[in-house]
Amino acid sequence: MDIRLYLALLIVSLVTLLITPKLHWVVSYPTVMAVIGSSLAFGSISALIAARRLYFLAHVTPHMALLAAPLSAIVLGHKGGDWILAVLLVLVLVWTSGYALYKGVSSDVIASIMVSFTASATVLALYYAQRIAGAGRVSQLILGDPLLVTSFEGLTALIVGLLVAVFSLSIAREVFFVGVSRETALVSGLKVWIYDFTLYTLMALSVAIMLRITGFLVTSVLTLLPGAIAVIVARGSLQVTLASITIASIASALGLLASISLNMPPSGVTGLILVTIYALARVARFG
Repeated sequence: MDIRLYLALLIVSLVTLLITPKLHWVVSYPTVMAVIGSSLAFGSISALIAARRLYFLAHVTPHMALLAAPLSAIVLGHKGGDWILAVLLVLVLVWTSGYALYKGVSSDVIASIMVSFTASATVLALYYAQRIAGAGRVSQLILGDPLLVTSFEGLTALIVGLLVAVFSLSIAREVFFVGVSRETALVSGLKVWIYDFTLYTLMALSVAIMLRITGFLVTSVLTLLPGAIAVIVARGSLQVTLASITIASIASALGLLASISLNMPPSGVTGLILVTIYALARVARFG
């Protein structure tokens, strides 16, 4: 498919989201900003994940954010600023995983250790966070709901999404090069560690900030599937990245509209739509 077609589909999905508040009173403009921001962030990151085949890290990172949310609530309580602390915690865990991968530790081993650690620690953190910060606040931090975001959260999501998309597009060519042949990239003089570090950082920032908006499970889906679909239907770093962003935006727009009609959570509907698109793309490409 031509890049112009992806751009056209992306514009249509964004326009659909922008006019949704005029069609449905339950949808606010902060909700639209949050959905667009998460689509831009996850769509662009997902393409880089697919290029580097870092699916294990995309699976593990939401677990890290799920732990960071109640931990930040425990430390700060009702003082605010829990987003910043959660982001710092996720950054440390993602950087640690990336360093372990650089030192030759198997991705399966890293995933097993990180998921085991974060799952166990999250149970303990949730128990104490509910007593200190309140069950409702902890539930909002973890489950998220784009229909309930504030203006500040919506604007934050939009800004983060735009920045992540710009940075992802700027390093896409080099990341895809490393994904094709890391050894060739090193021999050519490319500073691979810089692009690895940038990718890990973008992934951690996106997941940690967007978790409360999209929810834990759909955060995993949005970081995994758009890129996995894009590498099936597109070719080249720019086209795959743009296709991934477009797919995430279309799924988010359809999920939001369908959830209003069906009176269901937007995040869950969006996740199912992405799974359906992936299945259809696989069948169409490979039969």
